[in-house]
Amino acid sequence: MKTFSLYRVAMVIIIAVLYFFVCLHRHSPSVVARDLTLSLHIDAVTLGIIASSYFYLYAAMQPVVGFLADTKGPRRVMTVFFFVSAAGSLIFGFAPNALTAVVGRALIGAGLAGIFISALKVFSRWYPAGQFASLTGVMVMIGGLGGLAASAPLAYMVVHLGWRGSFVAIGVVSAAMAFLTWIVVRDSPEEKGWPAVSTEVNPSATDVEEISLSRRLATVFGNLNFCLICLSVFLIYGAAFSFQGLWAVPYVMDVFGVDKVKAGLLFMAWPLGFGIGGFAIGYLSDRFSLNRKNTLLAGLALSSLQWLVLIFLKEGDYLFITAPFFFLFGLTAGGFLPLYFSMTRDLFPLQLMGTSTGLANGISFLGTAIYMPLTGFLLRSADTAPSASYSVDSYRMLLIVFLASYAVAFLAMLLFSNRRASPSLRRSPFRGDKSIP
Repeated sequence: MKTFSLYRVAMVIIIAVLYFFVCLHRHSPSVVARDLTLSLHIDAVTLGIIASSYFYLYAAMQPVVGFLADTKGPRRVMTVFFFVSAAGSLIFGFAPNALTAVVGRALIGAGLAGIFISALKVFSRWYPAGQFASLTGVMVMIGGLGGLAASAPLAYMVVHLGWRGSFVAIGVVSAAMAFLTWIVVRDSPEEKGWPAVSTEVNPSATDVEEISLSRRLATVFGNLNFCLICLSVFLIYGAAFSFQGLWAVPYVMDVFGVDKVKAGLLFMAWPLGFGIGGFAIGYLSDRFSLNRKNTLLAGLALSSLQWLVLIFLKEGDYLFITAPFFFLFGLTAGGFLPLYFSMTRDLFPLQLMGTSTGLANGISFLGTAIYMPLTGFLLRSADTAPSASYSVDSYRMLLIVFLASYAVAFLAMLLFSNRRASPSLRRSPFRGDKSIP
């Protein structure tokens, strides 16, 4: 058993490193936004399109990734998709124009789409259900470190290697990690000769493949609670990730008049909070059986209050509160993830694990993909003079949009019903199961 425990820990470490790069890429545009604007001669709208191209492909691939993880296995998905992300990083680093940059970043998003949901699938096979939220929290914590690396560390890297050299180096390391994933990771303990861990029925590959994608989608979207989760994550992560991934560093630079490195240092509080929140809330949720709905509502209320405070602040006078506010924003955004995915897992049987979580994850990033160019359009509309910088009033308009998003998400979760999937549904295989339409 010691060998078994060490092996699955080694897999978690490798998968966590992959997710580190997912979050590094996700939030990197905020640090290199000014460099891209000057190097590629683009405006805020084009910058938003480049940044959001990651999220469009990431979101679009989630249902496919979930289906492939359920039918072909997460090991294959993670390996192939991470190689694609490595190629995208190289293309982005060598991009001579905005169109090539969009293609490169889109490939990064498409490739990295294969990691998180596949990781959850691996966890569901190698660990008991009672540790699922904790493991999801570990992934979010490592993702927070990736987001942390996309602040001051990436800023220093860009200063020394340039933004192009930085992404080329990341691409080379990513290719090596994809190869390591294929060597070490396995879909289930049975592939290594160990007994199954999950107490839920694991249908054969033939049984699972016989369930069509249309049938899976009809089952998942026919659940009202799942639709409420999707609405909530669309709004929350559309607002949070567009601000964190694109506008947070420019916001600090423009509103408070600090340079990129100092803004990056202040911004580090967000991914730090994100990592701590994901791990802490995931662990506490499992350890003390917290009511996930009420925990979410409390976090949404806190974050909404913070957006409200930022709306009424004036430029220059309140720089000291940005770090603790960024930390709390990250803490709640990170803490929401293990709760959302645990709630999604509880709604469906294991056979729908990849499909349901893939859809929820994809919809959250579809929100980001839509919010990024939308916020760029709002900024450009507010400041008609061509410039790489924006006024306080322009940013305040974005904050109002973010506040409204959190408020609607709060209302959606108020309507959520704390009901788990019935035991008969969670134990039954698909074939011949009348409980699944």
